[in-house]
Amino acid sequence: MRTVGADAVVPPDATWATRLRTGRARRRPGVRLGEGVRIGRGVRLRVARGRLVVVGDGAAIGDGAVLEALGGNVVIGAGAVVGERAIVRAYGDVAIGADCVVGAWAHVEGPARLGARARLGAHAVALAGADVGAGAILGSYAVADGRVAPGAVVERSAGA
Repeated sequence: MRTVGADAVVPPDATWATRLRTGRARRRPGVRLGEGVRIGRGVRLRVARGRLVVVGDGAAIGDGAVLEALGGNVVIGAGAVVGERAIVRAYGDVAIGADCVVGAWAHVEGPARLGARARLGAHAVALAGADVGAGAILGSYAVADGRVAPGAVVERSAGA
């Protein structure tokens, strides 16, 4: 395992077990995986009929992460990282931009959008209606439920 910014941990590169898990996920209905996608151990994929989970080229899904397309679609951009035990749940569409990092134990509840290169720290939450701009950072334990300007830094509030 190696650590990649914002406390996200990704599965090891191209081991036979990672390739096996990715191949199995690729055969699931409603799941579309790009080239070079890495799926960690214990990842849960739940896709409702007529919904999609789309993961772009070179993206990585960490151990124990949960991706659920229940009332909307989940689209994860190329090169994005979803950290260990992170949850991405779509009751409306969720779009995670290219090269985003969703930290370990972070939570994204759709409908929500994370712009390219946005970062959610460990345990950060993007609630329904969140629109996190490109390059914005939500620190550990921060919560976003509205618009976050591109390049902005949101820290955990003092009362939280």
